[in-house]
Amino acid sequence: MNFTQLLKKIESSKIFERFKSEHPDAELVVGFFILDFTGNDSKQTLDYKTDHKIFTFSLENEDITFQEDKLIDSPNQPPLQKLNTTIKIDLDKIPELAKTTALDYNIQNKFQKIIAVLQKHEGKETWNLTCMLDSLAILHILIDANTEEIIKFEKKSMMDFMKKV
Repeated sequence: MNFTQLLKKIESSKIFERFKSEHPDAELVVGFFILDFTGNDSKQTLDYKTDHKIFTFSLENEDITFQEDKLIDSPNQPPLQKLNTTIKIDLDKIPELAKTTALDYNIQNKFQKIIAVLQKHEGKETWNLTCMLDSLAILHILIDANTEEIIKFEKKSMMDFMKKV
């Protein structure tokens, strides 16, 4: 299921209607997806925020659930901003874009998982991808969700993280 389909399914549910009646000022700020190509660990959630809380709606086996958490502001991170839900590049194009971008950088490793986060970055809707490849390679790719522009590309190894510990 892509972002647009998930959004329609969640926002047309009774649980969401009840939530919006209790929190009419809640705004969609993040779409979070895990695409698992080797196992069965795929996930899809949408996060809505109010002044001091974040509400995460998940779809699992056609059931919609949600949980509430306190919104923690981090001084090193910009605040979450309301998403424009009309995007041109939806989740179903993300694996192809990530793999093509990797090939452009001569990276031919097999993709294991992609963690894809749709969020506002510097005023525009952006797919923030963390791609886990075989041989412990990790790619960080930022893609403009309306133009396909690659904003950032970075390759790391899991070993880089091990050295810091």
